[in-house]
Amino acid sequence: MNSIIHTARQRKVVTIIVVGLLVCVVAYGYRCVGRKICGATILDQTVRSEASIVAPNGVKLSLEIADTPESREQGLSDRNGIHDNDGMLFVFDEPGKYAFWMKDMYFPIDMVWVNEDGVVVHVENNVSPDTYFLSKPPRVFVNGPQASYVLELKAGEAEKDGMYLGTHLIFE
Repeated sequence: MNSIIHTARQRKVVTIIVVGLLVCVVAYGYRCVGRKICGATILDQTVRSEASIVAPNGVKLSLEIADTPESREQGLSDRNGIHDNDGMLFVFDEPGKYAFWMKDMYFPIDMVWVNEDGVVVHVENNVSPDTYFLSKPPRVFVNGPQASYVLELKAGEAEKDGMYLGTHLIFE
């Protein structure tokens, strides 16, 4: 009889521990999915969504989407680099003027502002991290005409792929 009671208690304790862990995992997962940024690289890569665009020269670019305040603030900061034909697409709720700077960046990038029709409205080529660290105050880059999207690409990618004022990008 004692062994049956002991086994039942063990099962109850194990069940309570498993349910507690499951609640923690679900709550953390919901936070990550809702914010699309978790703080853990593996989770962030899993949770963040991706898109692709076709550049004017026909090259298909794979883009990580930053469409929440937290993911837009993080951007490509604290990374060591970016691959050819990869980048980040910042998606905004409304067309407007959007300012970017190179805080916590370790490599140069191209910034391409795109309107809601997919037309390039502003480009900053080969922006160096030094524009943040060596400028007093840090240099801020902002579009003239209103944009709905901003692409951050490896330095030299925008020119190589034919992204100039007035060119059209195809979102897939």
